[in-house]
Amino acid sequence: MKGILKKIVSSWRKNISQYISIYMLRSPKHPVKRNRRDRLTFGFTLIELLVAALIASLLVSVLLGFLIGVLDSDRKETAKSNAQEELQAAISYISDDLQEAIYIYGADSLSIINSQLPHTQSTSTSSDCNPTSNTCTPILVFWKRYNFNPNATGKYTSTGTSEVIGCMPYSGDATILAACKSSLTGSTGASFGRDTYTYSLVAYYLKNDTSLTGNTWSNTARILRWELKDGYSWYCGNNSGSITSTTTNGVTTTTPPTGCPTSFAKRATSTSPLITSPVTVDNTYYFIVPDKGFTRPDFASAGSLSSLASGWKKFDNFDFSTNPFTTLVDFMDDTALADVAYDGNNTTKEIKIPIGANTVLSNGISINSNCDDPSIGVGNTNPASETNLSGTVTQRIPANFSDATNPAGLSSFYACVAPENVTVRLYMRGNAIARLTTPVVSSSSRKPTANNLTFFPTADVRSFGRSGIGLKN
Repeated sequence: MKGILKKIVSSWRKNISQYISIYMLRSPKHPVKRNRRDRLTFGFTLIELLVAALIASLLVSVLLGFLIGVLDSDRKETAKSNAQEELQAAISYISDDLQEAIYIYGADSLSIINSQLPHTQSTSTSSDCNPTSNTCTPILVFWKRYNFNPNATGKYTSTGTSEVIGCMPYSGDATILAACKSSLTGSTGASFGRDTYTYSLVAYYLKNDTSLTGNTWSNTARILRWELKDGYSWYCGNNSGSITSTTTNGVTTTTPPTGCPTSFAKRATSTSPLITSPVTVDNTYYFIVPDKGFTRPDFASAGSLSSLASGWKKFDNFDFSTNPFTTLVDFMDDTALADVAYDGNNTTKEIKIPIGANTVLSNGISINSNCDDPSIGVGNTNPASETNLSGTVTQRIPANFSDATNPAGLSSFYACVAPENVTVRLYMRGNAIARLTTPVVSSSSRKPTANNLTFFPTADVRSFGRSGIGLKN
């Protein structure tokens, strides 16, 4: 028993001694020289730290490159999505605009009135379209119904303080006038004056901004809209606006009918300085004066709608401060057709344009067989041809992508038009590459190739106007 106790005490003393030795080695007051193996158990060498840092940097670089790739891919997809959405919004807006159209100019009739349109008239170089820059191509020009707000008010009669525009035809009859105003405010009475409309001329342009400097837009291409509205003629008194004129000693005094304004509005220039054959005189008095330069189209005389529309001339010089060009959509593709090897057969060019150029018949009228196709054009059950000169005409605008009919020199906005049927098919093409940098990348770096066609979204729509029904007897 005594031997066993001695062994236990000896073992305990030995363990205590070992614990003390270890404590002393770790104590800063008792530094002890350690061998290499001891040092390895307490830290890392410099080489190990450098290797670890290198491995960590490689991992971070790989992850960072992956993150940059994801962000760049997302940026490109966002640019494509935005381009497509803006094209769809623009083409929907134009399609809605065309629903009120009563006549759409084809390529032939458009070339005749080209000198009357605003892009040939503006003398200010600050205007979006002017003869100096010559970068605007009229693509879609049409006459449409323009509706006034029937609830709009203003002083109309000399005795009234405020009249409702939708009730002006009844201003000479107090009972009808009261009923009309009541109906417009939603209380009682029949519906009066709800279809208060006149006509306006609308023009959509493709503008090439590629060569411009200091421009606030993208420096690619834009679609512009311009509109010229008719006025609202007056109705007053029991005789619907008859005017009495007396001349005394060479001085003519004009007196409005009873109940009409004593100071009535009218067009500032009664005789057009630009239309001399025949001389155009406007003796109409207006509650709302027409836009400067407006003249009503003649769709009632003998002849086709196209021949009558081709004879339209503006009244006087336009006022571009009142009727400016407005941008509908930016970042349109500014690739000239020659840059994508257009051959007319869609075989060697990256951009596929399904509508070929117009052809001219022996009677001088242009036609387009591609536009006759309902799958890619407007559709035509009675197409004009050399053997059917009286058939329905369809035309592409611009007639040629590379001649004087297309000052913009681009193909990113064009149309198939059936003028007599008031039908149109629009084509648009955007450029998402130009959206990726600010300022935009150079024109040579944003051209379409076989590998980047997804950056050139397209949109097309077929739209129908109100047709010519009711315009011709």
